[in-house]
Amino acid sequence: MSKFNIVDIWRDRYGDSNEEYDHAGRKMLISAHTNPNSRYQPTIDHIRPLSKGGLDVLENIEICNRYTNFEKGDKFPHWKANGRRFHAEKMKNTSHGYIVVEDK
Repeated sequence: MSKFNIVDIWRDRYGDSNEEYDHAGRKMLISAHTNPNSRYQPTIDHIRPLSKGGLDVLENIEICNRYTNFEKGDKFPHWKANGRRFHAEKMKNTSHGYIVVEDK
């Protein structure tokens, strides 16, 4: 659970866009953020999970489709989602920030 609001993060990162795609290529709709039955529901994911020492800071948070979030779970630093492989890399000039990178 995060102290951050998904709508605020969405607006900060995507502006007024209603539709975006997460790192695994899954469609998200901000209008579906309160609908757990929607296949387009965006969720907050801690790139480095709290259970693995990650912090609840914006630099460690991404928005991803609920199915991507479910597949990733608490896997770190490597995981698979939507048939693709990813890993987390430490962001430069931050103490606790990570970015998601697709494995090639």
